[in-house]
Amino acid sequence: MHPRVTASPTISVVIPAYNAERWLGETLASVLGQSDPAEEVVLVDDGSTDGTLELARRHEPAVRVISQPNAGCGYAFNAAIAAATSDYVALCPADDVWVPQKLEWQRATLAAHPDVDVSFGAAVNFGDIDDPFPRPAHPGVQEPAGFLREMFVRNVIPDPSVVLRRELHRRLGGFVAAVGEDYEFHLRALRAGATFHFDDRVLVRLRQHGGNLSSRALEIWEMNTQVHRAAAPDVGDPALVRRVLARDLRRVGRCRLGLGLVAEARSAYVESARQHATPATAVAVAVLSVPGVPAALSRVARARRERAVAG
Repeated sequence: MHPRVTASPTISVVIPAYNAERWLGETLASVLGQSDPAEEVVLVDDGSTDGTLELARRHEPAVRVISQPNAGCGYAFNAAIAAATSDYVALCPADDVWVPQKLEWQRATLAAHPDVDVSFGAAVNFGDIDDPFPRPAHPGVQEPAGFLREMFVRNVIPDPSVVLRRELHRRLGGFVAAVGEDYEFHLRALRAGATFHFDDRVLVRLRQHGGNLSSRALEIWEMNTQVHRAAAPDVGDPALVRRVLARDLRRVGRCRLGLGLVAEARSAYVESARQHATPATAVAVAVLSVPGVPAALSRVARARRERAVAG
């Protein structure tokens, strides 16, 4: 049984910040300007080398600031959550912007549904990309098995919209410090029986910029493949598992190919075909098996990287 919260659940905002001086002021303004403010705001500076820490400290005591050596976003979130004192924690990366009613609406949700472990809402991107973040099929409390399958296909939880039961985070051992730590945690929480609620109102604007766009595409898709392999036994749909893993491996292959890792790319395409064969995958495997083609593709990729560095 989950512990039941009071009629007005307490919420701590937790902010990991790394070299976010350019955006942190707007983020903090949106957090501190909530119509129903949080009980506390905890910011962990994750070894920034710009003016992030100084900017954060100018907001004390409204913001409790913790400084640590650079360890990555997952560890920074874990440190902030460990320092928090409320029933729930609201996750807030240091470059996103909340709507003024976000916590008011989510506090009402948690009071009305005290068994909810994770409350999240709709989000829109802005900046280098300007479109909506993917949404679940239905609002409200999510049906566990169906939502697990939906999340297995793609992440429909914008992390900066999440309010998370602090005890759930502790019980599951927190975030793993790797790419996709939020996605991995949410799938792990679903598999552990956590209850999720989706508010279809836009709660947050997600800032997209060069620092958080996919310069690490290969790392991201390799991590997604690992996350999906771990979750696969609980999905209950072998055909869906095969299709998703085949998609992941195709994207891994494409990323490796772009980096000139031709043998590794062929291996990913071959495994993708074993999971779920498609004509495009078969063509990729055939082309990468032609003598001389791998070496030529490696030369092309190397030349592209050299031009990018020179430019």
